[in-house]
Amino acid sequence: MKAKKFFFLFSVLIQMFILTSLVTGSPLLSMTVTEGGTLAWGNLMTEVLFVLFPLNFLLIRRQQKIHPVPQKFYNSAVLLSLVMGLFWLPVCYWTSGNWSASFTGQDREQQIWESYTYATPILPFVGYIGRGILSMFFKS
Repeated sequence: MKAKKFFFLFSVLIQMFILTSLVTGSPLLSMTVTEGGTLAWGNLMTEVLFVLFPLNFLLIRRQQKIHPVPQKFYNSAVLLSLVMGLFWLPVCYWTSGNWSASFTGQDREQQIWESYTYATPILPFVGYIGRGILSMFFKS
């Protein structure tokens, strides 16, 4: 139990650092990970954020008795978000053709990337709200 709390707090601190960097437009975001490489720290940090965020949802779920149907909906949404977070960088490369996710005249690919990027952090909230709504219909 103590390890869970430590991981959760450490994860929140990392997420706060990443979000602060993204909001303030830190110069670190545009620096490349390796000398002469094309993968920017900003993209790597976003990938880490997209992985840690759903993990926190799995750690803080309620411990009360919930019917299996709403709980499975919640778990599925959060796990899908986790998998999408793990594959965010490869999807960036697949849709844009580069690691910096910069698009030039690729409207369809950019729309796919934007939808994927927006859906990744929203899915845990959809699972949480959906679990609450389904819990009204499925009583344990």
